[in-house]
Amino acid sequence: MIKSTPFVKALSFFVAGSLFSGLLAGCSDQRTPDPASSDVKPKEPVPVELTLTPYFLNMTDQEFDQVLIKPLKAKYPHITLKIVKDDITKMVIAGQTPDIIYSANSRFPVIQEMDLPYDLSELVKTHKVDLGKFSSPNIDWIKELGSKGEIYGLPFALNQMALFYNKDSFDKRGVPYPKDGLTLDDYFALAKKMTYYEDGIQYRGSLPTNPEFYARMNSLSFVDPKTNKASINNDQIKSIMELVQAFYQIPGMVQNGQKPPSWDSFTKTQQTAMYLNWIPDTVGFIQQAGSTLNFDLVGAPAFKDKPGFTIDHGAQMMIVSKASKHKEEAFQAIEFFASTEVQSILNKRSRLTVLNDESLIKDFLSEVEVMKGKNIQGALKVKSVKMAPPNPYHVIVAGKINAAAETFVTGLKDVNTLLRETQEESDKAIEEEMAKKKK
Repeated sequence: MIKSTPFVKALSFFVAGSLFSGLLAGCSDQRTPDPASSDVKPKEPVPVELTLTPYFLNMTDQEFDQVLIKPLKAKYPHITLKIVKDDITKMVIAGQTPDIIYSANSRFPVIQEMDLPYDLSELVKTHKVDLGKFSSPNIDWIKELGSKGEIYGLPFALNQMALFYNKDSFDKRGVPYPKDGLTLDDYFALAKKMTYYEDGIQYRGSLPTNPEFYARMNSLSFVDPKTNKASINNDQIKSIMELVQAFYQIPGMVQNGQKPPSWDSFTKTQQTAMYLNWIPDTVGFIQQAGSTLNFDLVGAPAFKDKPGFTIDHGAQMMIVSKASKHKEEAFQAIEFFASTEVQSILNKRSRLTVLNDESLIKDFLSEVEVMKGKNIQGALKVKSVKMAPPNPYHVIVAGKINAAAETFVTGLKDVNTLLRETQEESDKAIEEEMAKKKK
């Protein structure tokens, strides 16, 4: 029961008087306008322009337009998305931080060091976003970025590694095609069989893979999180470097002290029989080449003791910037990018969906002409290992160790020497980077 106070009494008197006046007005046949039937229109949303910058990732202009810009405009006519392909560090310094950052999950620590990610946990609750709709281990990794329940981004796309192969090359040599479920030993054996010299042309079974690939297959980081020192001069990385070295030592892999050719030896000249790489990237290379490559693909090879698992998915996320003046709209945008509507477009045309939805996954690349009839679903059966704990200096060390592996071309240095020297170079580079941040 409401207590009687001077204010309540006055209000009651006012209401009663208003009702009495209304009755008198009714007697004179004057009607009070009904707000519901009036010409008052709902307030139009204020037009907003959002900027999005890819960080160590990219999409074609056509992808940006078809997957992000046009669908967002159709969903939210008041929001215009502008893609700014610029150095994000320079943008931050210039006070032009984008509203949204499109980044690989593995690059998040660098974004975090710049103090850019905005905690989305409250917006996730307000908008009732079901995080359970995203596939693991991607969403698990994003959750782990926040030590106190923070959510620093929403999943957007996944990469998937696969082994592409030239069917004509295998037919010519009478060698059976690669099969789903192959191990690294199987892959290595095929690479040796398909590396040969004929009619003045050096053919290669495959191209050497960098050490980072094998490290990620084992969820290994190149940096000790406790000391921020490189963690590469050890037995685990040594065994990885020996794998890479063995590949370079396949007879014919190295010619005249020159590095093996790049991806176009698979897609254009067709002198490389197999190509182990991300599916979206390789499909793009095949399309660019415009060749009549007779190819197919199988799941990426696995270590014998980890059958069915390969490198992490190279997951990609959308991050809202702390500096954004339009955080609500930016969140609406990235939430929409993670919706079934956008993920379906993305999944059919270029990149694997982040949604745990088999009906979408089965349509992966279904609208890409060169992938018609290919063993896409077989390749997708290989699962992702969990991504190694993030570290802002991993990228520095990965660059050093990958470059060191290329010296196997000359064979002038043994593995132990390479690891010792690379450890020293990496530690120095990390120290220099840390010193810059203190200034």
